[in-house]
Amino acid sequence: MSHAEIGRQVHLSQPAVSERIKRLESSNVIRGYRADINPKALGYQITAMIRLSTRQGRPYAQFVADCPEIIDCYTVTGEDGAVMRVLATDVEHLQRIINELNAFGSTSTAIVLTTHVLGKTISIV
Repeated sequence: MSHAEIGRQVHLSQPAVSERIKRLESSNVIRGYRADINPKALGYQITAMIRLSTRQGRPYAQFVADCPEIIDCYTVTGEDGAVMRVLATDVEHLQRIINELNAFGSTSTAIVLTTHVLGKTISIV
């Protein structure tokens, strides 16, 4: 949406909107802009959530950073060291990713059947 269109909707001038957006970007409230890509259009038919239990530390961190199929990875509290969202083209592809992750600890995998919320807008508190 253009700054002029935002200005019309919030009753501010385009320069005022531009300045406010620049401030939000420089203060890291707005971290970036992204395209919304449909994974299925790129051949990824499976989305899975993989939990990884590790013994200590995060020896998996470089692997998950370098693996293009792992699109989110969170260090978490509780029994698991990490939870990640993974895209795969088919079951065999998913199995290869799981096998590689097993070098870092035990895994538990759930295949996503339906996504009810994705990329929800954050509300200002």
